[in-house]
Amino acid sequence: MDTNETPAQGSHRSHSIAAFLSFLWPGLGQFYLRNRRAAAIFALPAVLVLALVIYELRQGPIVFVARFVDPSFSRIAAIIAVLFGLWRLAAVAHAFVGNDRARARSVLDRAVVVALAAVIVISHAGAGFLLAQTSDATSHVFATPGPSSLVDLTTPVPSVDASATAGPTSTPTPVPSIDKRVTILLTGFDAGPGRQETLYDSMMLVSYDPVANSVQMSNVPRDSTSFPLYFGKHQVVPTSLRLNSVPTNIAKGGIAGSPDSPYMTLVNEVSYLVGIQIDYYAAMDLGGFVKLIDQVGGIDVVNPTAINDPYYDWLDGRPYGVIIPAGPQHLDGIHALAYVRSRKSAGDNDFGRSSRQQEVLVALLHKMAQPSEILNIPSLLSTLGSTVTTNFPAGQVADYVAIGQNVPSDHFTGFVLSPSAGYSEYLPSGALCLFNARVAALSVKLFGTDSLWSGKPAPANTCPA
Repeated sequence: MDTNETPAQGSHRSHSIAAFLSFLWPGLGQFYLRNRRAAAIFALPAVLVLALVIYELRQGPIVFVARFVDPSFSRIAAIIAVLFGLWRLAAVAHAFVGNDRARARSVLDRAVVVALAAVIVISHAGAGFLLAQTSDATSHVFATPGPSSLVDLTTPVPSVDASATAGPTSTPTPVPSIDKRVTILLTGFDAGPGRQETLYDSMMLVSYDPVANSVQMSNVPRDSTSFPLYFGKHQVVPTSLRLNSVPTNIAKGGIAGSPDSPYMTLVNEVSYLVGIQIDYYAAMDLGGFVKLIDQVGGIDVVNPTAINDPYYDWLDGRPYGVIIPAGPQHLDGIHALAYVRSRKSAGDNDFGRSSRQQEVLVALLHKMAQPSEILNIPSLLSTLGSTVTTNFPAGQVADYVAIGQNVPSDHFTGFVLSPSAGYSEYLPSGALCLFNARVAALSVKLFGTDSLWSGKPAPANTCPA
């Protein structure tokens, strides 16, 4: 028996209602008209799309959103959004016309269908456009670094120093695996107007151990000096050179013999000093935060101690000095940058501003995750694309977000290489010198056999007498 209804049988049913039902769900209007074969045909793709969304939501909405960081995922999602919109249009049109194509429709019925079609076109075309923009923006963040990269990855000219021993050779970027430890170096650099050189004012290691399902974090003092180099004969740098200026120094030829690019020299030097293999890096222009924070309407922080820094340089010609009271504060972009850069208030130092940098990052991420920021995502990602460079594979971001959600809060361990913690000392110049042996022992304690110092003699002290 044919399940399809004849024109005579279905003439009493409203085709505008059928169109509206197919607008809500493809095939629903055809089912209302008792055209079950057409209902199944139109409903099947919609069911498949719904099943795909449910599958991608299996690890929660946060991981689902993180998947759009992958440019290929966003690109495919944009295509699906447009094609599904076209399919909805076809379903609405078919339900409205039905089997009685010769029957005239009222002006009101036609107006309703035109309105439904307009909503479909605007929503799906808009979603496709936003997803395409997201794909383009994130592709800049995860693009293979080239000459225009935010960090200098220029291959150095081989050293002619025959007395230097061979340094480490570059290896292909590994693929993240949940079966082994993965360590990332996060660096924030200040290259704003008025700077004569690029200084990496913020450096932090984040290491995930899958065996213990734990995360270890460490700051790396920007003003470290008198440290041994990881290549050659491990010569000690002069006290006039600080860790945050290593890339610029390498680029200008101040340090000879590095087998790596200026930025990778910094990455490998941090790896050597802290004693852990660094698999990936993410470099961020701190100046780019001004635009990001202004785009989200500012951020809210709780300043633990009043900031009164008479020497703060705004880098835009305005008079020196910044004051930020203690307590809850709503900061716009330029004041948020001052909040994370200032370090010369009474009792303040690099370690104080390191904690403020972490607070601002958390506040910014929280603000970006608000539902009201959904339509702002492409512009936010576009700004990130011009201020962030990383070699972490985009396709693995969501997987590690999922992993991070499953790490218990008491499995996060942070350590600070500060003088008060006993891992460094201040020199008369104001720079810091790391106690190499103590840092190596801490590395073994935190990273176990993954530590590069595991099973090796403690490194010698290189601090000035």
